Amino acid sequence: MASLMENLIEILNKESEGYEGLLETSRKKTTVIIKGDLEALTQLTEEEQSKTSVIVNLDKKREEIMADMANVLNKDVNTLKLTQLVEILSSRPAEQQALAAAIERITKSATALQQVNHQNGELLKNSIE
Repeated sequence: MASLMENLIEILNKESEGYEGLLETSRKKTTVIIKGDLEALTQLTEEEQSKTSVIVNLDKKREEIMADMANVLNKDVNTLKLTQLVEILSSRPAEQQALAAAIERITKSATALQQVNHQNGELLKNSIE
């Protein structure tokens, strides 16, 4: 279980890095949309697609690890959540803290990315009108 947990935390941290990179690209995209630079917008969109592909692959690995953990813990893979794993790790505070930190980091990154993407969508909508 310990190696599975280490792998899970590593994957979550890599996913966070992926989201943070995607967030940086999306912020650049905001400036490009405002300027109306279609060539740069196309380039950034391709960059976003590449970064998204990496995140999707990491997400698949995370799901595989979660399935393995569900088997070890004798839990239903479809209902086992990261927050439940944090609770389960109460007897292992170092791993519990590392997992909670990884979850918080990925949540913050994904939320910020969602906000920037919404803003970019509105800017694109306005520029089309």
